[in-house]
Amino acid sequence: MEIRKIKSQPALLVVAGLVLAGVGFGIGHTLPTDTATPQVFQGTVSAVGINGDKFGVSLDGRQPGKSFGLGAVPWKDTKGTWRERSPIDCLKPLSQGQHIRFGVVRVNDPDFSTDLVAWVDCSNATG
Repeated sequence: MEIRKIKSQPALLVVAGLVLAGVGFGIGHTLPTDTATPQVFQGTVSAVGINGDKFGVSLDGRQPGKSFGLGAVPWKDTKGTWRERSPIDCLKPLSQGQHIRFGVVRVNDPDFSTDLVAWVDCSNATG
């Protein structure tokens, strides 16, 4: 019995590679790619709610102040380490006077629009 060696044909390998690349591109192209870049604000906190789930802030260079709801968002502590658990050090319930930086995403829906806090930076919080 004779065993024959089969030589790989470069053209076949190129075609197979192109087909696989096309399939990968097609799958990647159909995945959702919606992203939102937060608008960055900074200011002095005028009040944090009793449950720590909302805060008012006087935005630097803007009048009047604005209030925001606050959910579970990533936040940076005074040492520059990102955290994901509440409470947020610089937004403790009933606190005020600290200077913070935070990112906000505007959410628009035909029936409802709101600003959502995406992250909070306490690394330079003073107050």
